Amino acid sequence: MKKETLAERLNQAMEQSGMSQGALAKASGVAQPTIWRLTSGNARGSTKIVEIANALGVRTEWLSTGVGPMRADGQQPTSITPVKVDPSIFRVDVLDLTVSAGPGVINSEFVEVLRSVEYSVEDARQMFNGRKQEQIRIINVRGDSMSGTIEPGDLLFVDISIQHFDGDGIYAFLYDETAHVKRLQKMKDKLLVISDNQTYRPWEPIEKEEMNKIFVFGKVIGSMPQTYRKHG
Repeated sequence: MKKETLAERLNQAMEQSGMSQGALAKASGVAQPTIWRLTSGNARGSTKIVEIANALGVRTEWLSTGVGPMRADGQQPTSITPVKVDPSIFRVDVLDLTVSAGPGVINSEFVEVLRSVEYSVEDARQMFNGRKQEQIRIINVRGDSMSGTIEPGDLLFVDISIQHFDGDGIYAFLYDETAHVKRLQKMKDKLLVISDNQTYRPWEPIEKEEMNKIFVFGKVIGSMPQTYRKHG
């Protein structure tokens, strides 16, 4: 089946090559937030499409337009066998993007501490207020600008179905190609970016005409520490 969008083709090529967003960013020399924007459909194209295609071993024309075979040897995309889902398990997968509670992560390779966390359906219903598992991802946070609420190294549970400002709260977002987790608050037609750690100064308010620089990729709904404590 032909994939109609760049995001669909890119995700398919990454899945078949076994490449994560971090690995593709490193191989192609493209900032990881840009890779995320392309895979999520938040960007329609890239000036680095040749580098991305080469890193994936696919034809540039196929990746950018869907025309012709996937690879130079004439290979067409193969269908991926769906993974069987256990209805009694609620699995939350890791989103392949590290965010910063600090100055921002530009192109750091994601250090994979785990691939997923599994809960019973009943526990998940209470934890995530009835959200579906495809709505939720885990991301890792660096930096201490949100200390008091979110500590460095915490795992954040993010509702990725929210991809715009949806009322005051903590969001994971891209701003000028850097990834952040901050508290966002609307003030008239401006957006305030706030660090809960009071030693960090607030950003200059984001004016209405600059709103297109922000790409929300999820609203934080919870967090979990991953600190190892030795007791013997």
